Amino acid sequence: MGKQITVFNFDHVYEQERFYKESSYQWIDLTDLTGVNGYLDEASMKEIRERMRQKERTYLNFIDSGNYHYMTYLLMEQIESDFTLVLFDHHTDMMPSRFGNLMSCGCWVKRALDENPYLKQVIIIGVSDSLLDTMEKQYKQRVSLFPQSEIERDDFWREKMIKQIEYPVYISVDKDVFDEEEAKTNWDQGSLTLRQLKLALNEIHNKKAIIGVDVCGESSTASKINDRANADILHMI
Repeated sequence: MGKQITVFNFDHVYEQERFYKESSYQWIDLTDLTGVNGYLDEASMKEIRERMRQKERTYLNFIDSGNYHYMTYLLMEQIESDFTLVLFDHHTDMMPSRFGNLMSCGCWVKRALDENPYLKQVIIIGVSDSLLDTMEKQYKQRVSLFPQSEIERDDFWREKMIKQIEYPVYISVDKDVFDEEEAKTNWDQGSLTLRQLKLALNEIHNKKAIIGVDVCGESSTASKINDRANADILHMI
């Protein structure tokens, strides 16, 4: 039986957590790399790709804090057929890079839309209402935003989300989408609950094909609550 989970260790935070230890998992240590926190330089990107290549590809991946959410970009490079990204995130991660073409945790969705020929559609759940007007016009045909206010209002967003999904689904969860009673991150947070996530994942699982999942949003100062949240998410998948 192959490994079920990959744990990407950037900041030693998973060494403080236990949620994955009863599963079949593999560990990719990245603590020795520089040029990776928030922004990813070309040398470290190449090295991460090589370390990933040496390991099994797994269905579920834990990728450390939101500062490393660009790892989703690298994980999606492994997909070789058309797909939809369903992203649970309080941010769009579609901002222009501040430093030329340097990859970052804030621009990886934009980069993936520009560069990954198989990424046909992005649906972002729980995004801050303050970011609704920041998306560039050329992406509006391929990106759907479900703002925090819509998630809080009622449960109809799940049905609407399902109807919009056109391809097999890759799911990425940034725990900053959650209320702080559910998880704590190093970014401003939304109001989604773990129960709402579970219901949404069940809907997707029942009606669409899921081809992969990743989870980020760790914090070295909140390992206890995040360990519980990660365990809950692991049991949902």
